[in-house]
Amino acid sequence: MMRYWKKTISAFIIVAIINNTIAFAASDHEKTPAAKKETGQTIFKEFILPTPYSQPFKIAVDKNGIVWFTEQGNNALGKFDPKTTKFSEYKLPSAKGADTARWGFSETDRKAFTGGFSVSSVGSLAGITIDSRGDIWFAELLGNKIGRFSPAKEEFSEYSIPTPDSGPYNIAIDSKGDVWFTERNANKIGRFSVSAVSFREYTISTPNSKPAGIAIDQKNNVWFTMADANKIGMLEPQAGKITEYNILTPTANPFDIAVDSKGNIWFTELSANKLGMYSPEMKRFDEAVVPTTSSVPLGLAIDKYDRIWFTENRGNKIGLFDPASAVFKEHDIPTIQSQPIGITISLSGDIWFVEAEREANKIGFIPELAAIPQEKAYGAGHDASEKKRGQKWDMIILIGGVVIIGLIIYFVISSRRRERGL
Repeated sequence: MMRYWKKTISAFIIVAIINNTIAFAASDHEKTPAAKKETGQTIFKEFILPTPYSQPFKIAVDKNGIVWFTEQGNNALGKFDPKTTKFSEYKLPSAKGADTARWGFSETDRKAFTGGFSVSSVGSLAGITIDSRGDIWFAELLGNKIGRFSPAKEEFSEYSIPTPDSGPYNIAIDSKGDVWFTERNANKIGRFSVSAVSFREYTISTPNSKPAGIAIDQKNNVWFTMADANKIGMLEPQAGKITEYNILTPTANPFDIAVDSKGNIWFTELSANKLGMYSPEMKRFDEAVVPTTSSVPLGLAIDKYDRIWFTENRGNKIGLFDPASAVFKEHDIPTIQSQPIGITISLSGDIWFVEAEREANKIGFIPELAAIPQEKAYGAGHDASEKKRGQKWDMIILIGGVVIIGLIIYFVISSRRRERGL
């Protein structure tokens, strides 16, 4: 019997040595550039705008990778081609308007993210979005209009909002092609039907709520922030019904808003220094405190991994929050006191943002490769072949293990049969 156990132990030792040898060989093959790549390290690129003090505000990227942004101080629509690094600027043809004192922000808002400088007293382009045809839509905060720019024709169209001095601010497009926007001064949500060339406005129940950010969910419901009411709202277009939800933190001052792939509603809380989330399915709020104190989180965008990218206006950083791990990561912008506001993500995954401070006057960029999560980097791009190679070695180890276990069983049974004289 003793000999039987000695042989069994010896067999397991041999198996362990063989398995370790195979595993070592496999791991040696898996140490590819893809597996070792430092994907968490950000690489900033910055591009100075042609016109000084143009005050870029919001930003979007079309399906061809062309970057578009609004220039409040210059009353122009900006265009940047990353391939040629060429800028173009298109002046708003009929920017007329109003006194800067009526541009739709409370004194708290102005101090929080304008740095005290004035905005041009004419059109003052604000929110921006791009429709399925590639046309650029934007809000004219002081001009009290919704504007459209056709890149193919290089032509503007402008549509006057029915309510005077409504302060159109942020803008979004639903799946039907209708254009939605917030009216900060008028306390309304506006809709522009492109097909009918007509407006409809929806009054918010809470007075003077200062609606700011706006986003459309997968069911075409319209979500928006109510900065001075400390709420977020949802408008159901078919019923024309608005539902309001109180944010957890008092005087949070919600600003921008976006919807993730699961239907969760994310928003920045610039006074509370938090990111907020509302789950319509669970009917509950959650909040996450931004690590940098008094960072003033403003713009936000959600990537294909459902991670939240946001600008820290006073922190001078681009923040990243991963809900899956509940971990923040912050990246210092090279330009000091750049005051980032708008942020967006291209179809390829590049992160683009504006640096609104007068002297900075730039747009910034984080390449898609630097934005890929560590656990996703292994199969990225040309490294997919390395992933297949790793899978091949996994299969070899599995088959080898099965064969070795079979040999052990055979060895043990044979030994016992010989001891019994069978």
